Amino acid sequence: MSNGNKTTQKRRKKGQGSITKKKNGTYLGRISVAGYEPYSCVGATKKEVEKKLEEFRIRTLRREVIPKQISVSDYIENWLENVKKPALKPASFDRLEGTYRNHIRNTQVGRSQMGNIRAMDIQKLINEESKMLSYSSLKKIYELLNDCLCYAVISRELDYNPMQAVCMPKQENLSKQTKQIQIYTQEELKRMEEATKITYATGESRFKHAALFVLIANTGLREGEAVALTWKDVDFKRKLIHVRSNASCVKDREGNTGNKYKVIITTVKTKNGIRTIPCNEKAMEALNWLKKFQEEHHIHSQYVDCNKVGDIIKPYTLPKIFKSILEAMDVTYKGIHSLRHTFASNLIAAGVDIKIVSQLLGHASVKITYDTYVHTNLENAYAAVNKLNNV
Repeated sequence: MSNGNKTTQKRRKKGQGSITKKKNGTYLGRISVAGYEPYSCVGATKKEVEKKLEEFRIRTLRREVIPKQISVSDYIENWLENVKKPALKPASFDRLEGTYRNHIRNTQVGRSQMGNIRAMDIQKLINEESKMLSYSSLKKIYELLNDCLCYAVISRELDYNPMQAVCMPKQENLSKQTKQIQIYTQEELKRMEEATKITYATGESRFKHAALFVLIANTGLREGEAVALTWKDVDFKRKLIHVRSNASCVKDREGNTGNKYKVIITTVKTKNGIRTIPCNEKAMEALNWLKKFQEEHHIHSQYVDCNKVGDIIKPYTLPKIFKSILEAMDVTYKGIHSLRHTFASNLIAAGVDIKIVSQLLGHASVKITYDTYVHTNLENAYAAVNKLNNV
């Protein structure tokens, strides 16, 4: 019986699939087996298709893993949307998706079929990207592919994970080295503090957000934590700040606002991020300055620092604001996060116990604090060696 471009042949036995002769003379075979994706194949003859269907059926009887007929890029996109998106905070998902789109999607690896993906193809991708990326960025590519392909193996959609044979290059061999931690000097911090006192001829403050950066430098707050800080989080009487929330700028995936991005408030980075920070005199002065500014300008806001109508500051505007302040004060811009580094480094230099520093920073473990900030310098080495003279 003719049916458009195809001619249906005699029905085959149950479990053997179906074979259809197409108008162009080739044959199309299909078979469905419980626990496997529907399988289809084509051949020049009916016998050729029968052989392919039988081979597939035997493999299923042996409970072999048969890779899905899908490209690596399509598989990753499905995995991102259905597995990772519900499990990650929006900002973390944005970063993960960005790694995929910028470094995997339009590559040979991304275009490969899941069943044909080879370790050497991935190794070549890693090696090529290592010419342009830092170690941390390269590691994100490695971890994304490894996590996704591990999931495919566990889901019996891939028989093995080719990432097991892929090696990360040594960090010192990369063209782009990880930036060293930079801190602000005491003189530079003093100039930032002076920015809060600079006014126009009218008496209006010239740098209305300068106090926020002074606050960060004296509390070690992350940028998102500082932006999300509300007056309810501040205990003026006991001179404490309670860190509970974090602000981040993420893709507006609903598209209701007409903007590509939106600011959201979430919980802090880790459970250790929920913490209480005692405020020194400079931190209290910064808080009082911000409170007085809002009162004098009749701004009613829940946020410690805000825009002129009381709404939350967009995190991505902070670097531009900070750069303009530093430029006016003749201070080299080293990044906002360097204020947090400065806070931690000053505490360690003052002999504060590393566990307390880690607690104040909200690190997930003391090891992170130690690995990031504690380094043996030559002066300390001399002091240690000289102690042997007294033994």
